Amino acid sequence: MLELKSLLKIKSAIRASYAKNKVATVIHSGDDDNGSILLKIRRRDSKACLMAKSLSNDGSYSWSLLSGCKNEWQEEDTVNEKIHKELRIDPDLWVLELESENLWNPLELS
Repeated sequence: MLELKSLLKIKSAIRASYAKNKVATVIHSGDDDNGSILLKIRRRDSKACLMAKSLSNDGSYSWSLLSGCKNEWQEEDTVNEKIHKELRIDPDLWVLELESENLWNPLELS
């Protein structure tokens, strides 16, 4: 299967976010072609969660929370620490921040 370039996915996610009246901001630019993408979702109460696309048991890729718990909102500082740790491992990583009160992922279909 042909995979879309990372930059195109990011631009598409930003447009989808704006269409739903949600603010999306790139907080770290990665490799335009093959950079992995982290999605930080931040609520108004300074709680946040971090999502990434990972390989599931059945061999397909799906989006999941990096905390491992469904619907777990954490302090934003904790999520930012996870992001910085991931960036030290992979500097080609994209990080997209979305302001939303719920777990909505504009990258789900990409």
